[in-house]
Amino acid sequence: MKERMYYILLLLAILLIAGLSLANMQSVTVSFILFRFKIPLILLILLSVLLGAITTILISMPKNFSLKNELAKAKKELKTKN
Repeated sequence: MKERMYYILLLLAILLIAGLSLANMQSVTVSFILFRFKIPLILLILLSVLLGAITTILISMPKNFSLKNELAKAKKELKTKN
């Protein structure tokens, strides 16, 4: 059941991205610091989402590592008590 839901959500995400792609084919001019270039709007949107996801992962990594270490210590303590 969980696997089927995963594939349904994946399919919906792909359809959403395809819809966005078709609706945002026009080019836009991007000014970034000293550079100015034209890029299709959908690429700009996808690049922004990708950079946001990477930033989120990088920011959450230290917390994830500390939680994994804490979990490992707790498991070790439970094994020694039993």
